[in-house]
Amino acid sequence: MSSSRNPPTTAVPALEQARTNYELALAYDPTTAGWPGLHLGRLLYLSGDLHAAGEAFRASIASGHVAYAPVASYHLGRLHEDLGNTETAIAAYRQASECVDPKQASAATYKLGCLLKAKGDIEAARTALQRAAAMTNTWYGHLGNEALRTLG
Repeated sequence: MSSSRNPPTTAVPALEQARTNYELALAYDPTTAGWPGLHLGRLLYLSGDLHAAGEAFRASIASGHVAYAPVASYHLGRLHEDLGNTETAIAAYRQASECVDPKQASAATYKLGCLLKAKGDIEAARTALQRAAAMTNTWYGHLGNEALRTLG
């Protein structure tokens, strides 16, 4: 059985082709890097190439695309959280929390609140979690509400 970060060997040629296609799209026009940068970053993240994933996410963010750049910021936050780079993850989640998509904004704001709480910044955590909780039609809004109850 394979994990999500180690695809079965039958999928490898398709993943390599997808990687090549995303890289070509990025090279073709960096100003439109939002979509290919985001998806290349996700593919690389899942395959375990975290350095290259970070570069792809940053290309997407640099595009300034209103929908894709904040989602890439969220994934960059997850990547840095996985690496233990708390301050960089916090900065990425702050940027992602401005996403126009409430689902993505609530996820980033919730994760931001959790990291701030773990860091000991309870008031900033409370503010972030209240903002996440205010997004009532999302799963992370629900989680934000639950986290506020345990915040004290």
